[in-house]
Amino acid sequence: MINQLIQQTQPYWKQYVEHEFVQQLAQGTLPKACFQHYLKQDYIYLFHYSRAFALGVFKARNFAEMDMPRKTLDILCQEIQLHLDYCRQWDISEQEIFQTPESAACISYTRYLLDCGMTGGLPELYAAVTPCALGYAQVARYITENYPKLPSNPYQAWIDAYSAPEYQQAAQETVDFLTALCEPLNDSQLTNIQQIFTTATRMEIGFWQMGLDLA
Repeated sequence: MINQLIQQTQPYWKQYVEHEFVQQLAQGTLPKACFQHYLKQDYIYLFHYSRAFALGVFKARNFAEMDMPRKTLDILCQEIQLHLDYCRQWDISEQEIFQTPESAACISYTRYLLDCGMTGGLPELYAAVTPCALGYAQVARYITENYPKLPSNPYQAWIDAYSAPEYQQAAQETVDFLTALCEPLNDSQLTNIQQIFTTATRMEIGFWQMGLDLA
């Protein structure tokens, strides 16, 4: 299922995973201001991403379906403080984060996620959120498989976080859940799932570009 979604999303998926922002991260050449801008917008993104999983709990048709978005929401709520701590390491105060205007790219992406969930069900919602979860896992693998690990790379901690077995496993669980949700769908519904997955992938490309452009 996921391989077909990715294949039919090309060339966008490759542009997402191998984006110039990612390549500069891997080489340690990304300007500090670009990474700081990305981190501030990512905090805002994570807030709305969490709202999407809260919506997933509401959209669940039974307790079994509720379990996956609930667990993800719990993890996100617990780890947001770690994100704030990481921002401080990059000279970004909580006050600065809270006063940061939301970028156009972040607004477009996050509201699209929520719209997919509000107008559809869990399959549509997970088609929208999976490119983020899976994409970051593949970005980390792309970096570790194609670039040497540089002790001097200021972004190594970020790379290590997404290449860690725990994150890779969590991404796979998201993929497996989407696959299970899509099993009973008909061809028309699966076509819609593909369109959502592709659109969310394009939004991810825009999010990387936002970081480079300081937009």
